[in-house]
Amino acid sequence: MTKDILLYENGSGGEMKVMNNDLVLSETLYNQIYLALFGGNVEASTKGNELTNEERFDYWANQLFHRQRKGRQFNSITEKTLFNIVLNSSGRNEILRAIQKDLSFLNSIVDNEITVSIISKNRVEISIIMRKLSNLEDKTLQIIWDNSINEVIIKEII
Repeated sequence: MTKDILLYENGSGGEMKVMNNDLVLSETLYNQIYLALFGGNVEASTKGNELTNEERFDYWANQLFHRQRKGRQFNSITEKTLFNIVLNSSGRNEILRAIQKDLSFLNSIVDNEITVSIISKNRVEISIIMRKLSNLEDKTLQIIWDNSINEVIIKEII
């Protein structure tokens, strides 16, 4: 596993954790999950046919690092879906499919079980249970999305 800067949710977007004037590092997959679902490139997904002389609205690193490897590109389909759906049973299914697509890059590392629940007229709960392939302890990442303000309000590891 590689080290990464620890991100946490403070109710207004992801923040980098700082302690004793230094960035805190993490060795879990939770940062990758958070970025895959809520990476912020909601204007456009990388299609591979973008013109070089036009402004791009997809994630800049997709073209730079993963041009030939579409499966490694981050497109935050989940966040885009949450911005554009109605919170009903059909919308819940669309969110679930988007999460599955965004997290497909993890399928060779962990087994995951994804649950999407509408918990109020404006809130969606996303639970991702990760089961490591080596049968270590299961961990659950719980995310609450508030549709009225279009942002994650809670991100907890339970």
